[in-house]
Amino acid sequence: ITRIGLIVHKTEAQDFQVLAGSAGFLMAAYCVGAVGGVCALANVLGQELCELERLCKSGHWEEARVLQQRLIEPNASVTRKLGVPALKQAMEWFGYHGGACRSPLQPLTEAETQQLRRDFSTNGWL
Repeated sequence: ITRIGLIVHKTEAQDFQVLAGSAGFLMAAYCVGAVGGVCALANVLGQELCELERLCKSGHWEEARVLQQRLIEPNASVTRKLGVPALKQAMEWFGYHGGACRSPLQPLTEAETQQLRRDFSTNGWL
């Protein structure tokens, strides 16, 4: 976040927009001047990420904080914890076509699928 804030500050006089690279810190990025994000989680919870943007840009910080906190675990599951196979599985659960993983990626194990379901369920998404 510090780096994002510095980039925003250093490019204020330029025609330059800064985007967060993850839904896990999207609210914090908005706080320091980012204008949006490139978020894998948007493939599954796109409307919710748009709502987070709306809340941040309209100054509803407490509501934004609550939503941001609910997005952190599912985001971590489909990015750094379980990666693309988890994103594809979550897309299937939410009615999108995730499809099969291509080599060298492997489908989730049963234990990984259960972990992914917990990460979405305990945060109220499933």
